[in-house]
Amino acid sequence: MATVLVVDDDPISRDFLRTLLGYRGHQACEAADGDAALMLARRRLPDAVITDVMMPNLDGYELARMLRSQPTTSHIPIAFSTAHYGHEEIEPMARACGVRDVIFKPAQPGMVLATIDALLGAESLAEPDQAGDLAAADAAATAGRQSGQPADDLTEQWRSLAADFADRLEETHQLTQSGTWDLDSEAGLIVLSIGLRDLLRLPSARVRLDQLRQRVHPEDLARLLTIAGNTWRTGVPNLAEVRVADMDGAVHELIVSCRTAGPGRQQAQTPRVVWGVAQDVTEVRHAQRAHLQAQTQWHAERRAVDSFHRAVLPQTLPMVDGASLGAVYLAAPERLDVGTGWYDVQQISGDRILLSVGEVAGHDQPAAAAMAPILAALRAYAFEDPDPARLLTRLNRLLAGNLPGDTFVTTVVAIYDPDTGGVCIANAGHPVPLMVMPRSGGVPAVALLRQRGPALGLFPDAEFTGQHLTMGPGAVLCAYTDGLTDRHSEPAAGDALRLPHAVVRALAELAADQPYPPPDAQDLAEQIVREVLGGDSPDDDACVAVLWTAEGA
Repeated sequence: MATVLVVDDDPISRDFLRTLLGYRGHQACEAADGDAALMLARRRLPDAVITDVMMPNLDGYELARMLRSQPTTSHIPIAFSTAHYGHEEIEPMARACGVRDVIFKPAQPGMVLATIDALLGAESLAEPDQAGDLAAADAAATAGRQSGQPADDLTEQWRSLAADFADRLEETHQLTQSGTWDLDSEAGLIVLSIGLRDLLRLPSARVRLDQLRQRVHPEDLARLLTIAGNTWRTGVPNLAEVRVADMDGAVHELIVSCRTAGPGRQQAQTPRVVWGVAQDVTEVRHAQRAHLQAQTQWHAERRAVDSFHRAVLPQTLPMVDGASLGAVYLAAPERLDVGTGWYDVQQISGDRILLSVGEVAGHDQPAAAAMAPILAALRAYAFEDPDPARLLTRLNRLLAGNLPGDTFVTTVVAIYDPDTGGVCIANAGHPVPLMVMPRSGGVPAVALLRQRGPALGLFPDAEFTGQHLTMGPGAVLCAYTDGLTDRHSEPAAGDALRLPHAVVRALAELAADQPYPPPDAQDLAEQIVREVLGGDSPDDDACVAVLWTAEGA
């Protein structure tokens, strides 16, 4: 018995393959997308993989490529299954990632069984398929004749085998909402299987061609006639998707295959026999359209949310003699709530620079609504009194008792004087900023500015103190929100070291590209984000603001 990993976002398709694998005596391990399949394959290596191509998240093509790229899974045989691609489209994709076999939906059970046998090695792992069953029965009949076994016993074996196969085929058609059809060209009829007749709610399994034309959607009729004609003339199998109305007027979306009979069904000197399988995918298509509509609506809402949040942030940063300013806001994906983190850089009295990074914590809508007035108050207070400690004390008194519910605010405020190089920093419960000072011929020194007070809005009488520093030539001040450093999948213990190392690496990268550049804090801020996240998206909205003094300042 072998274990086959079945990957398909359609539960019906997974059930179909599981049924056929069970018929072979194999075990099916199931996943609904490529990401889940990778996790299963790493926990227990399957003997083979059958994967749908078009799936949400990680699709079948990327799954096959990733399995081939890993030494532990590169040897596993893989087959694609698809209802969307034709031979010419899928074969180059399959070859590109080492996939030999392709199952075209809707597939006949015999074709799927043959593919399974080819994947696993028909001689060593698989039991006989339907053709093998007949061969086995024929061998048994020959042996029976040679041993004198009665002919009635042999006939009964054939009948039992045929009945068993018919039961399995009927179960498969019911499970996959499919059925077969045959073209009777001489009578001008399409002969449907009982299951397909019942699916379309037709009174008879024999349908005249002119009646069928009346039930097929006009836009699909020409395509259906074209592929049927091509198959009739060339014998090349084809697929089409058509809409057909049943007797109650309900429209069914069908994937229809069109094939010619093999040598066993095709008699000499007779017209070519055309047949196929039709699968009802109405519910699947409805779900796909609903999913696309939901995605479109989600992206529209996300664009509106991002536009609202970015409108609160400064559109441009001021120019400062002897220093450079940079800032990055990065929204977390797959979220519709309005971000509540901010960065702000403003020029205030005396050509000094106000730099703040903060976050409003609390329920999404009240917190987001509070962000704009908090920023406005912070800017106004800074113009009146450019002292970060007194500014935070004053802002805290304003917010205490006025913030909704359990909302509070954390922030770092720095005021930089370009004439003296001095900077004063005050912290209200926010992740500590860091200062990087260059050292000749060595790794820059990194200092975490750990002095901080409580968050704003919690204690009306809280007092805050400022930390006065001098930023020498080439010094970097970096403030950020915890969305940059916190990762849900990693322990919090590593957060304290992640940012300092990232800033040092970012400075080294920029120095390697341009040994004596004027400081470009925007490049540095973007490089810090890349170093910290490593190309991943943040788990929460992330802000970072950087002040970088020139080497000769």
